[in-house]
Amino acid sequence: MLQAMVVVFGFMALGYFAQRKEEQNRSLAKLCLYYLIPILIFQSFVHTGVSVQSLAIIVLHFFATTILVYFLLMYMVGRLFGWQQDTLKWNALAATLANVGYFGLAVIRYAVGEHAVPYAVAVSLAFNLYMALFGFSQVGDEREWSGRIRRVFQNPYLYAVLAGLSWQWMGWTMPGTVDAFLNLAASATLPLTLLLTGAEMRKNKYARTGLWEAAKVSVLKLVLPVLIAWPLAFLMTEDPVERSVMILMFGMPTSLNLLLLAKDQERDTSALAMVILLTTVLSPFSLMVVMNQLP
Repeated sequence: MLQAMVVVFGFMALGYFAQRKEEQNRSLAKLCLYYLIPILIFQSFVHTGVSVQSLAIIVLHFFATTILVYFLLMYMVGRLFGWQQDTLKWNALAATLANVGYFGLAVIRYAVGEHAVPYAVAVSLAFNLYMALFGFSQVGDEREWSGRIRRVFQNPYLYAVLAGLSWQWMGWTMPGTVDAFLNLAASATLPLTLLLTGAEMRKNKYARTGLWEAAKVSVLKLVLPVLIAWPLAFLMTEDPVERSVMILMFGMPTSLNLLLLAKDQERDTSALAMVILLTTVLSPFSLMVVMNQLP
């Protein structure tokens, strides 16, 4: 976990000090969102080693927990904080979507063991499937369902998921040279998104009210999803390793993907970058509490 923290904050610091032009940030966001992350999704499906039954349970748990948390935030908790319209939507997303990729895998290795990593990868696949089907439809400004459905079919995540599933179903073998190229492209995703997060933080004026709002979202992110995921995990599986992974992954910091989506929508991302920073700093402490309570 310490190594993951060093990597995350190291690249964010580089991005913070290297930030110069807004156009560069937008181009970097589009590169990650439309090319590198879809390659990462495809590679994850191609190389997954989880059984179909376990994958189905994990996907169902992820969707049930995420959707329940999102609607609780949108229609109950968020309104108690006085969030309205776009602020409500983006804060709900920030308190829902977790960094289940690099950071999540590092935590699972530390807390559960190497044998649990395939289940953690399955959670990452569930996250990507959720983003493909719902994430892109939620971030747009469309009011009609037809516009949201169009947005779903226009996003690259969906086609990366479909391509990965098709490849798995056909049982094809990836040529070594192509696999090496795709792995290298996928490995560039994390450092580039962290650089972008650091660059976006440089625009933040760090007003006291903004920090307080980011702190509220951060606490919600680290507490509410775990409280919902915990009983659902015990209902869906008796495997203690699966349970641990399914619960811990919802205690991860806010996903970097959300920053990319916000950047693609030409929104001010400084508040989201602050939530990502705070949840990353605070999550090791909240995760330790969760780890100590797991059977």
